[in-house]
Amino acid sequence: MNSNYERDNFKSRYWLMTGFFLVISLILIYIIISGASAFAKLIGLMIFLTEIMMTAVIYIYTSKNIDRAYKSMEKASDMMVDVIEGREIDTSLNLEEGSVGILYNNFDKLVNMFKEGRKREQSEKEYLRDVMSDISHQLKTPLASMEVFVDLLINDKVQSEEEKKKILTETSNQISRMEWMVLSMLKLARIEAGAVSFNINDVSLKSVLEEVKGGTHYLTDRRKQKLYISCPEDVHIKVDYDWMVEAVINIVKNASDYSGEGEDIDITVEQSSVFTRISIRDHGIGMSEETMTHIFERFYRASSEVSPNSVGIGLSLSRSIIEGMKGRITVDSRLGEGSVFKISFDIC
Repeated sequence: MNSNYERDNFKSRYWLMTGFFLVISLILIYIIISGASAFAKLIGLMIFLTEIMMTAVIYIYTSKNIDRAYKSMEKASDMMVDVIEGREIDTSLNLEEGSVGILYNNFDKLVNMFKEGRKREQSEKEYLRDVMSDISHQLKTPLASMEVFVDLLINDKVQSEEEKKKILTETSNQISRMEWMVLSMLKLARIEAGAVSFNINDVSLKSVLEEVKGGTHYLTDRRKQKLYISCPEDVHIKVDYDWMVEAVINIVKNASDYSGEGEDIDITVEQSSVFTRISIRDHGIGMSEETMTHIFERFYRASSEVSPNSVGIGLSLSRSIIEGMKGRITVDSRLGEGSVFKISFDIC
């Protein structure tokens, strides 16, 4: 920004008005002291010179203040250009009070808003990049398996009808796995982006847990596992019913995956005057301290040997759902002794 034009205009207007004022003053003084004594003439001359000096002092003082104000505005304009072009700037300036100070204060707020917006935009880009990378990585294995299966069938490398049926069944399982993973990732992304509006209502916790049991029986029955629920009929919590069911189902699936055949899974409910806690306990292999620090991370799997078809997204989704409804989830575990996932909601 170049403010010489405005400053030159100010100086021209100032000297024009000042010259006009001095000429009028000189004429008036001349009329007054015409025919007066020498002393009176001297007084008039002194008055006129004093006016000239005061005019010069006022001009110098005003000009400096205006120059300082224009320089500050020039600097603010340059900083605004830097912000627009994405360059880092330092807004920690020593400013005097007044309109210019208010201008800089508001500009500083604007700059901070721009910075926060850029940070959020960058974080969102990085998150999207990571999500796409994770999905791509996770799809490689089932797609590779399906490619092999299709090749076997197309080239008639499998003669037995039983073997063909097995291949088709496995292909169907891989498709279901990919579908579940992509849908779960989309749900997780929507929740973390704040795009999900939870429909919070006062719901029966017993009803939620019974639906969880119905939604996991196909898995526990196949493994001869029993899911026991201990929950009083009168316990209610403020959550989104459907999302809460999904969060608990994911945790129960994880408990089933890492428990042996015929091992029980227990769900107990504890309620006090300040909170409601749901504990989901399995009697499986447990986990180390290191595993517990990562267990809620996206695509983290404690052991691929125990559950090779596990994607590692269910617990991450459960945590996002529960925290999105103002709840908390923690885990306690020891190797060889099983794990306990605890979900807590404060009673408002």
